[in-house]
Amino acid sequence: MKKRLCFILAAAMVVGMAQTSFVYADDKSDDKEFAGTALRFLDVSPSEARQSYYEGAFSKFEDETGITVTYESVPWDDAANKITVLGASGQLPDVLTTHSGWLGQLTSSDWIIPLTDYLGDSTDDYTVAVNKLFWQSEKDRFGDIYTVPDGMMVKGIFVRKDWCEEAGIELDPEKGWTYDEYFDVVEKLTDKEKKHYGVSYRGARGAFDPLMTYLQNYTGGNTYDSEGNILIKSDECLEAFKKWTGLYLNGYAPEDAINWGFTEMVDNFIGGLTGTLMNDSEVAATCLENMSDDQWMVMPVPKSEKDGKLYNLINGSYSLSISSNSENPDAAWKLIEFLNRTDNSSEYCRLSGLIPIKKDAAEDEMYGKGGPYYTFTMQLNDPDLVVPATMGAFDYTDMHQGMMHEEIQKYLLGDEDAETALDTIADELETRMKNYLKENPDAKVETALTMD
Repeated sequence: MKKRLCFILAAAMVVGMAQTSFVYADDKSDDKEFAGTALRFLDVSPSEARQSYYEGAFSKFEDETGITVTYESVPWDDAANKITVLGASGQLPDVLTTHSGWLGQLTSSDWIIPLTDYLGDSTDDYTVAVNKLFWQSEKDRFGDIYTVPDGMMVKGIFVRKDWCEEAGIELDPEKGWTYDEYFDVVEKLTDKEKKHYGVSYRGARGAFDPLMTYLQNYTGGNTYDSEGNILIKSDECLEAFKKWTGLYLNGYAPEDAINWGFTEMVDNFIGGLTGTLMNDSEVAATCLENMSDDQWMVMPVPKSEKDGKLYNLINGSYSLSISSNSENPDAAWKLIEFLNRTDNSSEYCRLSGLIPIKKDAAEDEMYGKGGPYYTFTMQLNDPDLVVPATMGAFDYTDMHQGMMHEEIQKYLLGDEDAETALDTIADELETRMKNYLKENPDAKVETALTMD
């Protein structure tokens, strides 16, 4: 999990950014059917820039529809717990921003409603990646579409271009690279006399997420077999576990990186302590604001050494859902439609460093060849792209907040061996998956998604 501080850092860039004109396919309806309705909106990652954007959008929405929207927020670190309390007490706002890792709890508790019928044929207005990857994953796990992404994120490798030039390293985003080539670059960029480390290593909360994706390079992108047996308990995955954690143990990251989360990873890449950073496209907004063009570039996530596929996570940063507590779900849907209308969505995505979700935003120069987000859009169109299966439709929030990174830290500190750390996490995931399948006999085990 990570704090979305890039909104604060990116706010200033919008003013000076070249704007691209669009002819929008969306109709700006002046329908007053729900005039006088009052809605509540919950933002789970508040910042001054986000609140300013939303309040401006809600004012425009009220002018068009007569529907008023009250902005509410809860800090990211407290958001999962706050939503649990609100959900259990039947007090969730009409529309809330959610995270994919929370959907197991939100859907099993019936705290949010399906949006499939609301979307109807309008799904054709959204990109192939949204339909075939993002929404297909939700349908596979939960049987319906429950969220609409506010924008798409896909991971890339941010690289210090200036360090690479000094080291004689040539990188080409269109050519890409393998994981072995990536690990080699990390090693070459490490020069402790210069206080240069090759990688921003994530050692705290969220540490298992990128590691899991790397392990899934050796499982065909799957987490479990059809019976719910976990696939990462193999000799091959154990060696991959050691190789990934070796980025820290071999000294290619600072010692205190064992406690790093999102903020520390980004700050130390921008500040000149680390030479590479694996993270989502949203970080590009921060780089644009704080670095010169000759200091940074983005490479795609490395392709698998095993099968040549590009295993990469995609998600909506904060997807929009309608609470089952809402007394006005039709008006709430109208708000979601408005926020995802191409003119509003493009403004939001440019502010936040996301990839727009509507097809007719594709001509934006920010996302085409030569633009700062080109590597991300290129990956979303790569025929070798495979989106790995998630860890399951069950609730694993407590694991994500605790034992997943704690077990890795125990290994990094020498308190237990690699096999124990990996097996402890894997065994708990497998136990929860099998319990879920037992309790939901009609459920199917999620498999990796492709663009086919």
